[in-house]
Amino acid sequence: MNTGLADGTHQLADRQKSSGKRPVTLLKIITMKYLLPFLVMIIGAGKAIAQPVNWKKIEQANPDKVLIDPAHPPTKVLLVGAFHFGYPNLDGHKTDSSKMLDVLSPRRQKEIQQLADVIASFKPTRIYIESRNQSYSDSLYQAYRAGTHTLRRNEIDQLAFRVGKMMNNPTIYAVDAGGFSSDNWDKYTFLDSLWRNDKPVDTVRDKLFNQKYKRFYDLGDSLEVENTILESFLIMADPLVSRRMHGHYMTGGFNTADNKGPDRLAMWWYTRNLRIFNNILKTKPGPDDRIMVLFGSGHMPIIKHCFETSPEFEVVELKDLALKMQAAGKLK
Repeated sequence: MNTGLADGTHQLADRQKSSGKRPVTLLKIITMKYLLPFLVMIIGAGKAIAQPVNWKKIEQANPDKVLIDPAHPPTKVLLVGAFHFGYPNLDGHKTDSSKMLDVLSPRRQKEIQQLADVIASFKPTRIYIESRNQSYSDSLYQAYRAGTHTLRRNEIDQLAFRVGKMMNNPTIYAVDAGGFSSDNWDKYTFLDSLWRNDKPVDTVRDKLFNQKYKRFYDLGDSLEVENTILESFLIMADPLVSRRMHGHYMTGGFNTADNKGPDRLAMWWYTRNLRIFNNILKTKPGPDDRIMVLFGSGHMPIIKHCFETSPEFEVVELKDLALKMQAAGKLK
């Protein structure tokens, strides 16, 4: 088929030879005549399709616009992660006796009152504690309110009872729970096998992280000696510190060649904290309540995750309360 393109190309080439210019090839002619306009069209179409992000449209997908009713706002929650004032040393890390704080000393009592004042600025209407014995907790709390019980060397007495009385709360809620494995050890014999014949993937890595976490915990014990009680609680409440504390469960023995590592952690530690959250829900806190949850700091990453993801609750940070009091000149 004769398109006339070849003749035109030869004529153009002859003219360029006579003028001393480099000849234009057939491929260049085709490119300029057909491909170049096509490429321009494609680029133009791409520009027409590409648009800036419509942030207003994305905001319309905000789940809280559907899940949260302004007429029934989320219940505010203050999570207070603590070290155990009485040092029962029941956890994996054992605090050296030289670094144990005497929380009943005049200095520490003043510091505990400072922390209690910060918590009280939240105005909690309900206080939840790491105890499974409601009647026992009730008897001690009511005795303390009546002036017949002296606060003992533990965080429940020193903080929960103290703040509860300051707020004139009628009761303290005992909501601790056992994990599935610990509560069903005798019922399901297979549970025992999860803690036997372990098959770690990398024992060198596990040992390394256990050593690192030992140094991290020892550092925390040393800092607590120098810090005020409030400062220590602010450190434990720091999001990075809290996440890294939970990270010990994800290292140092979690990774196994089979599923025993994740299974035992789920059935022991995760179920315990999910049950604690469930026990809190059983008390049916309402929108007008302001709840304080006092547990060992190791519990807080999972419990906080539960409260933060639920549209029924809004987490208030201890740091924000302290900063607000300090700005008002009320932090003494």
